[in-house]
Amino acid sequence: MDEAGPKGFERYNPDFGQGALRRRIRLIAEGNEVRAGVEDAYHSFRMTLRHDGERIVELLPQFHRVPLTTCPSAALPLQRLIGTSIDSSWRDLATRESPRSHCTHLFDLAVLAMAHARRGGTRTYDVTVPDEHPGPVWTTLQRDGETIFRWRTFEARILEPVELADKPLLRGFSRWATSRFEGDELEAALVLHKGYFVSRARAWDVEAGADKPVAHHTMMRDACHSYSEPQMSIAIRQRGTTIDTSDPSVPLVADLS
Repeated sequence: MDEAGPKGFERYNPDFGQGALRRRIRLIAEGNEVRAGVEDAYHSFRMTLRHDGERIVELLPQFHRVPLTTCPSAALPLQRLIGTSIDSSWRDLATRESPRSHCTHLFDLAVLAMAHARRGGTRTYDVTVPDEHPGPVWTTLQRDGETIFRWRTFEARILEPVELADKPLLRGFSRWATSRFEGDELEAALVLHKGYFVSRARAWDVEAGADKPVAHHTMMRDACHSYSEPQMSIAIRQRGTTIDTSDPSVPLVADLS
């Protein structure tokens, strides 16, 4: 794996090349409340965001399935977003908050919920990243069942379409994506980017690290809430929190409807 790949896993996944990472995000806005959820092979979070029409007044996260024992404590830094304008962009928030002090997935879900508060209704994103083994694959992003992006990808770069050839999918993605896309299209691109990032874990046997501390994974230090101190010193990888989402029949965020 290159330097942008997942770190801290000791054993390769023997089934890599036979499946895919599927990730779903659902956003439901009703009145002054947004219910949101994200689920993939390694995570399952829900969140309720309440606002007064202008600013966040309450954030209630739920941790259904998380990789580390310290992940639920990320509910505390999330409360710093209370009082924030629901019109704030990810870039606005990143200037006043350190996203890495948060759970990456909760922080992103909060940003999406804020944007959806104005939009209203229901929105569903589906990211599918087949295993990039032995060669390139077609990575897709669907919004409410419609394919928005279909990119041929390999080793963290886009191969097709031609106009995006050689663009990075990990480090450096936000820089070029924010100059090329805007509005709903930019939101969709960022959702695909985060799904692709998570898909990198499929190359590794994550469960092999169950019940073990992660403090020795120094290459991950300060990557997110759980990999920051004091959480990193006490975090343990949990057993039985990984599921195979390759089959489209596997339900994701099925409780949000």
